[in-house]
Amino acid sequence: MYELDATTIIVSFVITWSIGLLPPVLIRYAFLKHPLAKWPAIGTCALFWMINIVLFTAMGSKSKTHGALALIAFVSYWILRQGTAAKTEQEKKVVSEDKS
Repeated sequence: MYELDATTIIVSFVITWSIGLLPPVLIRYAFLKHPLAKWPAIGTCALFWMINIVLFTAMGSKSKTHGALALIAFVSYWILRQGTAAKTEQEKKVVSEDKS
């Protein structure tokens, strides 16, 4: 039987969060280098959530709810949208300067 000790929990945590967050981090900071709009970010998170469910089920995950993967999806959305408020403020400032 599979023993649940501190090392197993830590390794599972690191693997789950690393696999789950690597694609959004790469998309946001390495490939696009700017925040995504709301709906593309939601679509990307939904796609990766489904891929993660399939991946972790194939790896033998016994979880019925995959609650950690739902949390990863929310964090992924935050990563993909990170900087949107600052970008909006900057765009407003440029527009107001252009009107002056």
